[in-house]
Amino acid sequence: MIMKKYIFVIAAIAALMVSCTKENNLGQNGKLTFSVTKEAIGSTKAELSGTNVNFAAGDKISVFAGLTNHEFTTTAGGSTATFTSGESVAELENYLVLSPYNADATRVDVGSMQVRITIPSEQVATPGGVDPKALISAGIATGTGSVELKNAVGLVKIVVPDGLTVKTIQVAGGKAATIAIAGEFNFNAENGALAIPDVKKTTQIITLVPKEGDDVIAPGTYYVAVRPKTTYDAGFMVAYVNGSNQLCKRSTATALDIIRSHIVPVGSLGDSGYTPVSGTAVLRMFGDYGNPWQFTGLIKYMAGGSGTASADDNVVKKIIFKSHAIIPNEKKTSAGTVSSGAGTESIFTYIDGDVVYVCTEASKITLNATSSNLFRNFLALEEVIFDDVDTQAGASFEYMFRNDTKLKKVDFGNADFSKVTNFSYMFYTGASALEYVNLGGTATTSATTMQSMFNNNQNLKHLDLGANFTLAATHTNMFLDAARQTSIDASGDDAKKCQLYCSQAFYDDVRVNEATFNAARFFLHVQ
Repeated sequence: MIMKKYIFVIAAIAALMVSCTKENNLGQNGKLTFSVTKEAIGSTKAELSGTNVNFAAGDKISVFAGLTNHEFTTTAGGSTATFTSGESVAELENYLVLSPYNADATRVDVGSMQVRITIPSEQVATPGGVDPKALISAGIATGTGSVELKNAVGLVKIVVPDGLTVKTIQVAGGKAATIAIAGEFNFNAENGALAIPDVKKTTQIITLVPKEGDDVIAPGTYYVAVRPKTTYDAGFMVAYVNGSNQLCKRSTATALDIIRSHIVPVGSLGDSGYTPVSGTAVLRMFGDYGNPWQFTGLIKYMAGGSGTASADDNVVKKIIFKSHAIIPNEKKTSAGTVSSGAGTESIFTYIDGDVVYVCTEASKITLNATSSNLFRNFLALEEVIFDDVDTQAGASFEYMFRNDTKLKKVDFGNADFSKVTNFSYMFYTGASALEYVNLGGTATTSATTMQSMFNNNQNLKHLDLGANFTLAATHTNMFLDAARQTSIDASGDDAKKCQLYCSQAFYDDVRVNEATFNAARFFLHVQ
């Protein structure tokens, strides 16, 4: 078998999702060149755009020689770009080409021209265009024939009007978010057919987020790449999070046909037709599985345990709290409800493998006043992520993560813990693996005790208390043995210290009041 370094010269894909038919010639030095013609538009229902998308310098494609996924890169970009491999590629009769490059993509088998693609469930808002990672196409290159890069996705066009604050946009397949819209699919580069190999690896919702460094999605036109399907039977759901952190949503009145290589407009976001969710959602407390089902026991029951809150769980590795989120209808079950009667909006929980999701359409999840031991004895738990949480008045977080000996990361995001009175032993877990804690920059104005809050968190590397965290009157042993394993080594390497983010006043106050606080273990970042 001859091995050569191939150079692919291919044309950029247009924003209107047309793909390219290319005559190719195998010339000297293994160069493979293509001339471009466009794929015909097949639907009169689609609204089309004439804006072209050029390749940028550094863009990459996947070229499959047999089952081997090779990375090809362009250095110049442009409407026609030359892609070159950094390694030798087997000389074969045909190659399967995938754009953009995906290291995790696989060819289904050598005999077919199917490639396993992933339509992202989170896409970055790109003004006038689509997230390049979501603009997926594939084709077949042969030594004597032609190659056609067929688009694997359809586009949903959404307009953000002037004067409207939009934090995120969500689209869902079906009026009740019941249809797979993103995730893993098998795409046939010969005929453009899309198949679902494993429904468990698909999702019903795609979220459009601001580009890095932005808090909102600016006014303009945006496109979301979705799974083509005829039809989305119960319509299509569109939602956005407004400046008040409320989920505003509406559904199309009729079913939609979303066709590969076409754009379907769903109109402009705004107040008209969009109903904001304005209620409150309060989480149930620590307790056993029963009636009503308490949070801790229910999760352990869903993971295959008895439902006893204090029993050991060895299944759950991650728990994600998510507010103002579209929730698939199939997840809105009474058996998975973990909301307290104190709120007006429901909180639903479900488990996917070893990950637990706790979701509500409300703007925040309010933690119960009785939240002590809330995550007790989750022995496999490694990470807990919150999205917009606050608490009832007089809340206790005592022993919140008790005996979670594998816990590495807790991120409370933009939490408001100003009503919490008791933080004692919150992260005290014995020989803890805890490395990262972000308390969200919250004020702690109601706190009366922080005794042993971070006691024995020996592996702590990142602790973000924020600029508003103040010391409670009782704080004995708050940092006893914290970050012990990350103190300065013999060479004086500061990178081994815990990165502490707090106010100068808090740092000074702790040094004065906490006899067991060892300042040498922390690298201070004043906020």
